[in-house]
Amino acid sequence: MKALTAAGRPHRTAALALLVAAAAWGTPVAAQGAFQTLDPFYQDESARRDFFGGIAVSGEVGYRTPSLLQPASEGQTAPGALALSAQLDYALHPQVDLSAIVDLSGGVGRGPVGLSWVVVKPYWHNDNTDYAIRIAIDPASEGSLGFRQTDVAFLSTASLSPTLTHDLAFGFRHVRTGYEQRPFDGEDGGDPVSQLIADGERVRVIGKELHGAWGYNVLFDPAGSRVTFLLLAEAGDYTLLTAASPLVTGETQARGQGEEEERVRGGSGWFRAGFEFSRPSYQLAPYVTIPLVTWADVRGEPVRHGPRPDRARFGVRVTLR
Repeated sequence: MKALTAAGRPHRTAALALLVAAAAWGTPVAAQGAFQTLDPFYQDESARRDFFGGIAVSGEVGYRTPSLLQPASEGQTAPGALALSAQLDYALHPQVDLSAIVDLSGGVGRGPVGLSWVVVKPYWHNDNTDYAIRIAIDPASEGSLGFRQTDVAFLSTASLSPTLTHDLAFGFRHVRTGYEQRPFDGEDGGDPVSQLIADGERVRVIGKELHGAWGYNVLFDPAGSRVTFLLLAEAGDYTLLTAASPLVTGETQARGQGEEEERVRGGSGWFRAGFEFSRPSYQLAPYVTIPLVTWADVRGEPVRHGPRPDRARFGVRVTLR
């Protein structure tokens, strides 16, 4: 891919057209369940751009375990699911990226295929440290509720030596879904909410989440190939509004009548290790993520778990740049 220069403007136009096409492909946008969300953030995110031309395309396939609160059958491992996604990154400006993330899991038998996130990421550099602000929205609109999810994060990547870098990320996510009429299976999260929603219940979820990540990268060749070690943490506080009757619609919903309210809190900590093999035109990055601790307050009942290697997630990301 050619770098973005004045002489390369036709390539910028073609790249932008590709990004718009990706958004159009995901239209009409398939609304994500609040806890079935494709979540590519905080997991090995960097404050540095890792492609050199105007555009990069990446795909990821992974094995996602069920909810951390869902017990496995005695002597058996709880079944998981295959997750497949694609991401298109476009250099909108020398220091600003625009990205579209598409959930392809429907193509392997789980959920719809559709546009999951639209991301804007400005960068800047100071001394030996790179910084970025990442703003992501789940583009499915909920009418007067606005976007279903908005995630804003601060990222930094510091060079500690020629072979060692440090990554830090922390952010805030606002969740405000409309009524859901399909079950939440919790496959992509350790959330306690999925344990409270029966099949077919109509539930509105309003909540806030805090996310953080802290890790190191050991570089071992001039192309930037590296081994990564990362600690992840997330915590959420949610209000569930359950419609008491399937006939509660329209104006009654807007006034909140016929709803039952419940509060749920939970959080988890993870360890992630990965290997990234980098070359100028591509990257290959396998990884594994293991839950270290899980806690939740579900209907006043505390739930606690320590390390759970049986709920490890693993996968591989391939990037063409």
